[in-house]
Amino acid sequence: MFGQLLLGATGAIFFGLGVVSVYDPEIPAGWSGIFIASQDAYAEIAAMYGGQIAIGSILLASAFIKEYFKAGLWLLFVIISYMGAARAITVFRELDSKFEVAGSQVGIELTASFTDYTWGALGFEVVVAILALVALLNRPR
Repeated sequence: MFGQLLLGATGAIFFGLGVVSVYDPEIPAGWSGIFIASQDAYAEIAAMYGGQIAIGSILLASAFIKEYFKAGLWLLFVIISYMGAARAITVFRELDSKFEVAGSQVGIELTASFTDYTWGALGFEVVVAILALVALLNRPR
């Protein structure tokens, strides 16, 4: 039941984002701060983000078709883990860090200009990846 809910919810999110992206590529581009500079870029955003319709469709089918359940959970785990890993690598590579020693105290300061969009997406990806792994490990045999 938990795995089906996870597949259904994330499938709906992927599907919905894909539909919005095909309808108007400026919407997801605006969320992430991407400036669309050419007609080619419009097509690219529509194709890459809109392609999530396919992922969403597979996840939704996996939530309702028993034979696809395990494969759907694996697909969700792999896709969301790689998305999260790619985002995390970029975020942590771009963080400015300072280590200051003042007396006996060590202070660590991390600064970056990433917005709530990036941190929220990264959090979503990490949480969903963990939940997908838990669902995989606890699924009925």
